[in-house]
Amino acid sequence: MAHQTAVNWREWSEAAFNEAKAQDKPILLGISAVWCHWCHVMDRGIPGDPIHTGVYSDPQIAAYINQHFIPIRVDNDQRPDINARYNMGGWPTTCFLTPDGDIIYGATYLAPAQMRQLLPRVVEVWHNDREEILKQLRQHAERRDPTESLPPTADETYAGEAVRTVLNAVLRSYDPRHGGLGNGQKFPMSDAWALLLTAYAQTGESHLLDKVVQTLTAMGTRGMYDRVAGGWFRYSTTPDWSVPHFEKMLEDHARLLPVYAQAIQVCRRAGRSAEAETLQSIVDSALDYLLSTLLRETPTMTYFAGSQDADEEYYSLSRVERAAKPAPFIDWRLYADWNALMVSALLQVAALCQRPALLPLAVRLWRTLSDQCLDEDGAVIHSLIPSGDAMHPSPVRGLLGDQATLAKASLDLAQHCPELTREALRVAEAALEYALSALRGSNGAFYDAPAQPNALGMLRIRIQPIFDNAALAEAMLVLGYLRDQPLLRERAAAALRVFAEEYRRYRDHASPYALAVFRASQLPEEVVIVGALSELEPLITAAHATYSPWRIVRLLDPEQDADLIAQRGYPVAKLPAAFICRGTTCSAPAHTPAQLSAALSAGVGQTSQRMTTTLASGE
Repeated sequence: MAHQTAVNWREWSEAAFNEAKAQDKPILLGISAVWCHWCHVMDRGIPGDPIHTGVYSDPQIAAYINQHFIPIRVDNDQRPDINARYNMGGWPTTCFLTPDGDIIYGATYLAPAQMRQLLPRVVEVWHNDREEILKQLRQHAERRDPTESLPPTADETYAGEAVRTVLNAVLRSYDPRHGGLGNGQKFPMSDAWALLLTAYAQTGESHLLDKVVQTLTAMGTRGMYDRVAGGWFRYSTTPDWSVPHFEKMLEDHARLLPVYAQAIQVCRRAGRSAEAETLQSIVDSALDYLLSTLLRETPTMTYFAGSQDADEEYYSLSRVERAAKPAPFIDWRLYADWNALMVSALLQVAALCQRPALLPLAVRLWRTLSDQCLDEDGAVIHSLIPSGDAMHPSPVRGLLGDQATLAKASLDLAQHCPELTREALRVAEAALEYALSALRGSNGAFYDAPAQPNALGMLRIRIQPIFDNAALAEAMLVLGYLRDQPLLRERAAAALRVFAEEYRRYRDHASPYALAVFRASQLPEEVVIVGALSELEPLITAAHATYSPWRIVRLLDPEQDADLIAQRGYPVAKLPAAFICRGTTCSAPAHTPAQLSAALSAGVGQTSQRMTTTLASGE
């Protein structure tokens, strides 16, 4: 979407920074997103509103910016690495920088009256107090240790404490009246509900499942859900989920769908069929929206658009009224990380909700990502940008989040599709090998982006984000089990231990980290299925059809994997056969889906009592 402003925006580039230095001007950095309502307001205002008349479309403000600043515009979705270093707490971000890219002052949305006051003040400070600003920046840089810190001391008990601490933070923040966390704005917080489902699976405490169901039902039946076309809006501005921010994000759908699918399956097993049906109707409606509105399929590509714009007036209309109006703008760029999350989501919904038609869609989507977004060296291209009938790769590549999500999607596919298992494992290995070679620090954790010798601005500062590290650690854990590589599992655990204290400051937002630590701290429930590839589908379906917080499904061919089968001692007189294992202990073989389902439902190979105690919590 073009920025309809009078400001002479530059791209984030060496040329723009050189221009700022040559003209001795501060930089005005605007970080926005195509789906961001208040970004649009800052660009062009709200018709009829006397206060929010538009900042960058105001001729006087734009002229002042063009004369006294070098304005640079960055799209958050295209450049998450820049956003990670400059975001001031939301979008839009309005940041004033030195010509070297250090922050002088920053804010989020600014109304025209605020911007008129602020702009000359920044110019005055830059010209009159420059030495003091630069002195403070130098002192700040000296305080920031450029070397990597050593991982915190973490004994074997830290994992249980981390899971308990985060779980209790979620329970303390829970809103018993409306569901969700806190008493203000409500965000989906998908991983928090996944953590409660994990705790419920360990303890059987019904209040944990009650909280998940209450929240998921509220998110899918009140104002945060589009009850006309389906799909979730980005968040609720009110505690009761009634008044949303109207953007629809692919990322949110990709993270919510698996949690809903897991809750549906858990509810059915708990005899809560009515609640399961309510949640299932929400999932089906959301899938209808995704497949009808955000999905693009061509002879060579399958992918989902990144977002659909906010438009409060449009979304207040009925279906018939909407048909007469232009739909809100859709961002048709392909984002590798969000689409990879969708691969994993489609696979889970297909398995847990008995929607087998989603499996070939997941395969086509994964094929697009592996063919179009994976470079020869294993770096993942962050996005593909449509231009006419072609898609052009973004220059941004090798971001930690992209490496983690494509690796995880490939590993999920390897456990569902026997004909693609080996190819998917190779893609996962390529993505993880790149991360290990280009992103891993000497402390064992991973940087968010590859080193850039001539990085602009604060991109010269390398950061290790906790949640992207958690995502990569989970992918390494899974590959470590599927490939019998203990070193990968050790590296995953080492990366997580680096954040053994930092996670505390995220409180109830630290659920992604807690889930990764939970899985790194114990053996998974491993379902090993042995047989000719053409015969495995019924057992694979059964292996994935019941919820487990930590399960690996391993597919072995009696010819290609003969050495491993013999080494492990699986009895293969009758094939296909499925074994439920934990470590080196396995169950008797199951030869039919019904036998395997019964064994899984009975809890053969269930999680250890030690972790059950770890997750136990009271009200």
